[in-house]
Amino acid sequence: MKQILSHPKLCRCLLGCAAALVVSIVVAVELAWHANDTVRQKREEEARQAAEAAAAEQAAREEAAAETARQEEERRLAEEAANLRRQQVADAAAAHENVEYGDKLGTVRVEGTQIDCDLYWGDSNAQFDAGAGCHAADGCVLPGENGTVFIGGHTGTYFADLGSAQVGDRIYLDTDWGNFVYEITEMQVIYETDIDKVRWGAEEPSCILYTCYPFGILTHTDRRYAVYADPVEADADGVIPQ
Repeated sequence: MKQILSHPKLCRCLLGCAAALVVSIVVAVELAWHANDTVRQKREEEARQAAEAAAAEQAAREEAAAETARQEEERRLAEEAANLRRQQVADAAAAHENVEYGDKLGTVRVEGTQIDCDLYWGDSNAQFDAGAGCHAADGCVLPGENGTVFIGGHTGTYFADLGSAQVGDRIYLDTDWGNFVYEITEMQVIYETDIDKVRWGAEEPSCILYTCYPFGILTHTDRRYAVYADPVEADADGVIPQ
């Protein structure tokens, strides 16, 4: 050892080698640590991605199941509503076989107006003097049947407030064989000769209320104020949506 220490160059060389070795060891350890850390981070990232993928797959399965259940429920409700509608048509058809001109059918009420009166089968002065009347010819139908329920009333009495009806208001026709609701879609002034605007003979269910125009007129006029409405379908329990 004394011989080595007596040679400064050799000592410096040995010290340099030792220092280099230490540096090499430190670098090696550092590299190994970084390598392990990279592997760890990679594994953690892979685990995170796998967890996210599993969660997304589970969410997709749950969403698909929920959508399937929703579609099945919609089909069920649609089928029940269709069955209810068929029963309504059958009941109205049975009533049609027994109803006679001039018979009272029930009542008519219009939301947002003062109209609330008896409803009759027929639209002669006798019916209009007692309430509102359903046109009983030209392919017009009873409430509940497929076709046009065409209902008139005098502008000076029972239908005096028909002009207050607005789009979105509802018409309620209550009869012995069922209660029927229609939602107003439009109003317009027509002429008594505008047969193409009154949907006689139509197969789609709808309701049209009419009265003479201008409102309150007591003399003959060839104009009519017509209120058009489409049916509001009831649910399977017969409940009308609000």
